[in-house]
Amino acid sequence: MNRIAERIVNLYSFGNRTWVTRLLLLLPALALMGIVYLGGLLIFGRYSFDMYENGKLIRGWDWGAYRAFLSDPYYWKLIGTTFRIAFKVTLWSLLLAYPLAYCIAGLKKPGMKQLLLLLTFLPLLVSAVVRSYGWQLLLSKQGFMNWLFIRLGLTEEGFSMIYNETGVVVALVHIFLPFMVFPILNVLSQSDASLKAAAQDLGAGSWRTFLTITLPLSARGIASGVQIVFTLCLTAFTTPQLIGGGRVMTLPVFIYQRTLDTNWPMAAVASLFLLVSSIVVSLLVNKGAEMLMFRRSRKGGQAYG
Repeated sequence: MNRIAERIVNLYSFGNRTWVTRLLLLLPALALMGIVYLGGLLIFGRYSFDMYENGKLIRGWDWGAYRAFLSDPYYWKLIGTTFRIAFKVTLWSLLLAYPLAYCIAGLKKPGMKQLLLLLTFLPLLVSAVVRSYGWQLLLSKQGFMNWLFIRLGLTEEGFSMIYNETGVVVALVHIFLPFMVFPILNVLSQSDASLKAAAQDLGAGSWRTFLTITLPLSARGIASGVQIVFTLCLTAFTTPQLIGGGRVMTLPVFIYQRTLDTNWPMAAVASLFLLVSSIVVSLLVNKGAEMLMFRRSRKGGQAYG
């Protein structure tokens, strides 16, 4: 009995664990991912070859949904709107997140740093539905923002920033800003402070030190934040649906509507297009960051060579 127990302990000890044992340990997670994720993709892929005629779903194998999606100008306009919103949200999130992350990373007082981290993290503790309704109240024609603009004399009658693209972008920036801050903050916090000190000792000013040392070293964090925010924006549904009010049509909203109409082939094709687009964008951003880091390292090697 003791020998059996000893063999079991040795089998599951890290040093003696074989690849078979490791595979067995990973099997539950792999099975779950295979059933839920890959199984869902296969089902969606199968639905994309069905036909939808006269409000009815017809089982079959046909490329009609793909041809309609890729040839109709309406769908390309839909794709353009989705990518334009995602690009705007990602750009504004980066412009707002980098100074905030830089400020937090440079703080010396732990209490102040924890406070800013908490304030940055707070939006993630509230449901996207609640935040979207909150932005509806703030951006509506009778909301606080218009009251403030009228008081400041910027407008006489006020204007509505909901049910249009501007309101969707503002709300999405607020929701996804923490996903841009934390990757950049993580990289900036781990950067070697002696590099900036060396650059300043060699006569580089603050801006030159930032452009030649800090910014290139934070490229990996920027790339990670851009990947996360852009892909989340591409698939965002709740905020465009509530803030857009049906007037701002994006691919996720379109997929939801086609699902309700039981036009599952078109919904499946649009979903697969979103998935492929997210993967391609992530790969391109990752490749761009790698090229930037490689060029930076080559320049550094030539300077010291």
